[in-house]
Amino acid sequence: MKKIILFFICSFIIERSFSQNSIEVYPSNWWVGMKMNKIQLMIYAKNASNMIPALNVPAGGTKLTDGIILKGVHHVENPNYVFLDIEIAKTAKPGIRKFEFVMPGIHTTIDFELKARRNGNGIAFAQGVTSKDLVYLLMPDRFSNGDPSNDRIAGMRDQTLNRDSIYHRHGGDLQGVINHLDYLKDLGVTSVWMTPVIENDMPNRTEHGYAFTNHYKIEPRLGGPEMYKRLSDELHKRGMKLIQDAVYNHVGLYHFTVQDLPMKDWLHQWPTFTQTTYKDQTIFDPHAAHSDTKKMVDGWFTQQMPDMNESNPYVANYLIR
Repeated sequence: MKKIILFFICSFIIERSFSQNSIEVYPSNWWVGMKMNKIQLMIYAKNASNMIPALNVPAGGTKLTDGIILKGVHHVENPNYVFLDIEIAKTAKPGIRKFEFVMPGIHTTIDFELKARRNGNGIAFAQGVTSKDLVYLLMPDRFSNGDPSNDRIAGMRDQTLNRDSIYHRHGGDLQGVINHLDYLKDLGVTSVWMTPVIENDMPNRTEHGYAFTNHYKIEPRLGGPEMYKRLSDELHKRGMKLIQDAVYNHVGLYHFTVQDLPMKDWLHQWPTFTQTTYKDQTIFDPHAAHSDTKKMVDGWFTQQMPDMNESNPYVANYLIR
């Protein structure tokens, strides 16, 4: 029998926070009017499975809060995770909904926002990149340092800054890219493609951006989310486009889902470290050995970048959302 572990909390309920038990929800928000209105939320907190009293889910789901229907609940091997299937009503309005999490003697709430979608009608860049575009690829850390104050961020694992080394950060950031947009436009560039700007809180080799540690955070050493939005706006003011680079096949070793696996098969696991062969020919060669194909597809990118198991439906939902 499916269970409910999430409730709508009325405004008159006194809120209490978990001083040592923060609750994280992924995705952190959704949008009204989306064709994809059935999503799966990942709830992450210490003993999340025990935080909510269980009730039956009637056929068709149950109303969770205004415009949101709870369709199902999934408990997994790790009690720190719970997955919720919800459906956003087509009539739902933008705004913040409050969800309540409870355990004996204590409860807390989190805000889950339904945002309005931006209207892109009539905007030239809404069409996406085409064969008419001239694309300029850059690595933000190696392009231009527009704000030295974010070269090092307290609390992050990698504090090394060394422009004499190809293996360390150089300090480039999104402000540096903004500072040179007119130069790029004068070159005839119409689209800027940057290596990933998602958080890479790894001990080393954080300059390239491909070892994600949180899919929902923009790298603070590049300027954070507001600076990323500003870059997007500055490009669009010039009639230019922004390409987002994000490789979802692997993550950084210090991603929270790697440090605390939701389930054993969240990653492709091997008896000993097995690296991908990088030989993609084995994927489309009908005569390739299965062992070669498996190493190519399921092998880890590096020892610091584990390979995610997209055959696991929870992993697939997490990455798609």
